[in-house]
Amino acid sequence: MKFEIKDADYGKSPYTSMTRKHWLEACEFLLDGIFSNLSSMDDQPLSPRTEFHVSYPNAGSSPTKASAERFEGLARSFLIAAPLLHNRPESVIRGFSVGEYYKQHILQAMTPGNPNYLLNLKELLAIAKPGEKAFQHTCECASLVIGLDQCREAIWDTYTKEEKDLIAAYLLEFGCGKTTPHNWRLFNMLILGFLHKEGYEIDKELMRDHAQVIISYYTGDGWYRDGHRFDYYTPWAFHVYGPIWNVWYGYEGEPWIANKIEQYANEMADVFSSMFDKEAQVTLWARSGLYRNAASSPFASAFLLRETRVSPGLARRINSGALLQFITREDVFENGVPTLGFYGQFLPMLQDYSCSSSPFWIANPFLILTYPEDHPFWTDVEENGDWDRLKEDEFKETVMDGPGIVSAHQGGSGACEFRTAKGLFKPDDEYIRYYIRLAFNSHFPWEDFDYQGAEAMQYSLLYHEEKNAQVPNIIMYGGVKNGVLYRKQYFDFQYNFQGRASIDLADFSVANGHIRVDKMRIPEPPFTLTMGAYGFPKERNGIETVIEERACHNAKAVIMKQKDLQQAFVIYTAWEEIGIKERSGVNPDADRSLLAYGSLRREKTYGYEPYVMISAVLSKSDDSSWSDEELFPIENIEFTDKQQYGGYGPVTLVMKEGRTITVDYEGLEGRLMV
Repeated sequence: MKFEIKDADYGKSPYTSMTRKHWLEACEFLLDGIFSNLSSMDDQPLSPRTEFHVSYPNAGSSPTKASAERFEGLARSFLIAAPLLHNRPESVIRGFSVGEYYKQHILQAMTPGNPNYLLNLKELLAIAKPGEKAFQHTCECASLVIGLDQCREAIWDTYTKEEKDLIAAYLLEFGCGKTTPHNWRLFNMLILGFLHKEGYEIDKELMRDHAQVIISYYTGDGWYRDGHRFDYYTPWAFHVYGPIWNVWYGYEGEPWIANKIEQYANEMADVFSSMFDKEAQVTLWARSGLYRNAASSPFASAFLLRETRVSPGLARRINSGALLQFITREDVFENGVPTLGFYGQFLPMLQDYSCSSSPFWIANPFLILTYPEDHPFWTDVEENGDWDRLKEDEFKETVMDGPGIVSAHQGGSGACEFRTAKGLFKPDDEYIRYYIRLAFNSHFPWEDFDYQGAEAMQYSLLYHEEKNAQVPNIIMYGGVKNGVLYRKQYFDFQYNFQGRASIDLADFSVANGHIRVDKMRIPEPPFTLTMGAYGFPKERNGIETVIEERACHNAKAVIMKQKDLQQAFVIYTAWEEIGIKERSGVNPDADRSLLAYGSLRREKTYGYEPYVMISAVLSKSDDSSWSDEELFPIENIEFTDKQQYGGYGPVTLVMKEGRTITVDYEGLEGRLMV
């Protein structure tokens, strides 16, 4: 099962060939997969399960989750059906009338006594675990009202007044109920906004409180801090639900807050295209990766705003490219529905708040199908932003101080690489692997940690008496100075920094990747320190990876090469060895993968030895050979101390492409933020 474009239009869409017609066909394709699991109109749209331990419901989850799973299947699949019904209200999929099917199931879900009833708030509270007060139903009610508004004439307007009142009463309970203090407040706002729009009385002070909290999460550069994290919930929740709420309620009911939501959305538009690569592909980063192309949503919802700075041609290119990244791959689908993974099923990236139907949040960008055929989103010719102007020997960086992110478009590879900060988790928290990395890359999804040394795109510290290695659990942002990004991370951070092992991080972009100039601050030897590059597939399409080794003066490199994909890892100072290890089950896009890494050992306490570890992580998306200038981009390295160990003072790097980069850690401690 995979989506195929028919009647491609490279005139209107020179990059993706997708038009409005193809998006409607994508809706039908996805619904065909969903409906392939139905035997009658009475069957609920519940995705078949292939995983039973992490996703809910499971043996340890709340009794409320059985109902939540069914609601999630209904509401999230409706986000695909509703835009289709907006355009084709008579749609029939596998013999089922799509409109009649969802009309029936939405009403049944809220009718007590019906076999498909999904429980109201009071009933959920009665069976909930101790302390459980907010429920998944709140999220799904928000998806439901979005869909009801999108296909109003096909479903909502066909209900009787009594049926509408029944649905409204059910929704109101969750709209006024307990929610979670992060993006979930937007769910309550949408529920209440829809009801207000339909003439039902709501608590406007309650609405105002939710809205003021939402804008209080704003940090700058278009980003909201969701809970204590920065991740894709800013683009696929805040910048989708905020504009919808503005249209339904905010512009008229809370104009000051609505104007802020619009302002912040436009600030996001100024920077967010920098986080998509040349093919407009999404990078695996942070939690909820199974929502996949939903990350492109701000380039869909931007046109709900009264004023937007988004280019329609770029917006369609990004949304179409991100969608095609996934739905054109067979391994994304199992039993007709998207897997619990980024491509195929991948349990290390799965969280316990997800169920088999959760991936249908990929439908968030489908709201573009509510824009008419003559809307600029559909009529403008696709464009590719920075990529249209970027040469192979160039890169383009975007600095976002708000979330502590520096993203780079790499002309040499076509990849998007971004380096993040402002992350803090308890030691051994599973979320560390999703957030705290030296960099994320659109061509190389992050790999799971195994705590046995050398980890993908991270430092690993193994004390000689310990069985398992440590990875950092806090990464702080020190800002960008003279083109260098400064950060700092600690291993096993708990309550204070005193005596903890840490790394001062400094890095900067080059056309094919980035250069690392990091300084170790580890007070208690003996230990082994390693740093890995990105995980690389051991084989693709049955062809094994070719490995090459190169050297140039004091630098060593290993190159891993596949058809149209290469990665090089280069070590300079402090690193003693360079190696490659094979791993299984840690890569979301390959069963077996290879990891290039550098390593060093320290035995002597208080020994004045090399401190600054300089390396390069580079990539290409073709089969060409690496020139010395590409593979070994540093011409000369000069330290301040006479031993040339980097114990103190600035580090000067003369690059073969002409730049001179000075890395100076002085004052970093005073600039750190999380």
